[in-house]
Amino acid sequence: MSQDDLNKRIAKAQAEIDARERPKYMGTGKGMGLGFRMASDFAAAVIVGVILGLGIDALFKVSPWGVIGCLLLGFVAGVRNVVATAMKANQPLDTGAVNKGEGDSA
Repeated sequence: MSQDDLNKRIAKAQAEIDARERPKYMGTGKGMGLGFRMASDFAAAVIVGVILGLGIDALFKVSPWGVIGCLLLGFVAGVRNVVATAMKANQPLDTGAVNKGEGDSA
């Protein structure tokens, strides 16, 4: 057995091992990305609600009711966005369609 043949066999075996291990790592990164997206969607909705409420308070001089109302609306919008994203992530994939998402290299 030559050194070149041995190197080819080692490279082939390493490629097979990498192909088996890759989905485990990709699944974790995709889940983390989805979690960060959901958290940032929620935080953005609440922050936009507070800023909008502060603007309403300054414009109409109804402090603190504008902030309270818009904060609640921002909270509801954030929860709605998180639930919608979670529902979309939990749907089964179509086997006939090509779905490329975050972390997909294919």
